[in-house]
Amino acid sequence: MPAATRSGVKVFRCSRCGELIEVPYGAPKPTSCPNCGAPAVFIHRVNPGPGTWGGYAGIGRGMGRGGPGRGGPGRGRGGPR
Repeated sequence: MPAATRSGVKVFRCSRCGELIEVPYGAPKPTSCPNCGAPAVFIHRVNPGPGTWGGYAGIGRGMGRGGPGRGGPGRGRGGPR
């Protein structure tokens, strides 16, 4: 089974050297790459965690329905008076 699809571990990739780093769930993100020593800013998550839809949590305001202050035709200031 590929490393990015195994359950029970979080998979990170070092963007500096390409190393895959597996960490058990509950453990924090690595502070440095064990291969090249790159700091944590170069280490990024490969597989989404459980309970997310492909990494998208579904929380946010989105485009909304318009209204005062949200722009769109006939809303806000400007135009004929």
